[in-house]
Amino acid sequence: MQIHPLLFVLFGFVGVFSGRLLFRHWFNHLTLYSAIWGTGLALFEWRLIDYTPLTLEVWMIILYAWLAFALGSTMLMLAPAAAGIPDNASRSGATSSVRSSLSVLEQRLFVVAILALSTVALLAVLYQWKHLIEKFGGIIGVLINGRTIYSMTVAGKLSDKIPYLDSLSLAAVFLTGLYSARAGKVKGIIIFPLAAAILGDIAQGGRVKILLSGLLFLSAYFLTKHASSHIKNFRPASKVKQILALGFLLAFLWSAAEFVRSYRGAVERFYGASTALNKLEKQAFITPSIYLYLSSHVGVFNAYWKAGGEPSFPGATTFAPVYRILSRLGIADETPYFQKFYNIPIATNTGTYLREIHSDYGIAGILVTPFLLGFLCTVLWIQVKKRMHFATIALLAHFYVVVMFTFLYQVTRLGD
Repeated sequence: MQIHPLLFVLFGFVGVFSGRLLFRHWFNHLTLYSAIWGTGLALFEWRLIDYTPLTLEVWMIILYAWLAFALGSTMLMLAPAAAGIPDNASRSGATSSVRSSLSVLEQRLFVVAILALSTVALLAVLYQWKHLIEKFGGIIGVLINGRTIYSMTVAGKLSDKIPYLDSLSLAAVFLTGLYSARAGKVKGIIIFPLAAAILGDIAQGGRVKILLSGLLFLSAYFLTKHASSHIKNFRPASKVKQILALGFLLAFLWSAAEFVRSYRGAVERFYGASTALNKLEKQAFITPSIYLYLSSHVGVFNAYWKAGGEPSFPGATTFAPVYRILSRLGIADETPYFQKFYNIPIATNTGTYLREIHSDYGIAGILVTPFLLGFLCTVLWIQVKKRMHFATIALLAHFYVVVMFTFLYQVTRLGD
């Protein structure tokens, strides 16, 4: 079954503007979900690759999940009084436990925490680089063997790393987002945690920490900024300066991701690719592999569904890091780091979050999880607007990362 891509563009716009109307900010979970899924589905139906058409049943699941997420997201916002929530708290914010400006001590604490976390993460990454340099005979040897390194990572044969510590760079990125929003401008200290994240991804031939860094920073920055907007005497930098700084940061992260893509030797010619797509092979920003990465995931979910699924122990993929720890203790089987590949007709393995929640919880997971995700995001949003606590912002920012990854996979499966 095929649907015109413009229909998904329309659905996306409706969701984006509905989120803007309800939450009074562009950066909210309903807008993010609608923009990501509307774009992804439109690209899939654009058919620059001859993807296997989605079945009617899969289309119904995707549409249901979108509507359930929207219902969960909007229910409290549409009826705050019925839920016992003051309307001004759900929309504009009332109080804050944070002063209008950072004290010198608070600034120093932010800087010390960011540098400490970044340093530990960087040392863990350099330890991994040390082993790679020994294995491949130098830095140049590492850089020309990117595809081999990535293949070893996928096969689980790249074990010369200290688990957990390299992920502290993500905590540092999050703190930098908080710090930048409270200071009213993007702080240059962001370069330290980003350096650790980028070097860590290069060492594994991956891009996930680069992507996570960008999403965590943006979530922390905008959520804190929105929560601070009603604080008296808060004076952020001009919008032009903020846009330029954020634009430069995103361009830097895009360049880093592009470097990793070229370093590991991305394939740019695919079976079933259209002539129009093949013409993009030498482009820097929109290449065939990028189109595949942005559009293929619902095709994988379709193939997964037609194959009858991959039943697992409840929560085994959603909470994979916990199961990996239990497996080291001999209590449970280890969850694989990478999912099964399906030919759609190109071999791809990420099949949206719907694949994981169905694998873990069956049809009940698909019926409940999208609604629950939207509902919890709104509950946390209201709490952040009522009283800005960094712990609540941290939790909501991580939920937002889950939302922004829904078109790829259930991001909570990542980690050691």
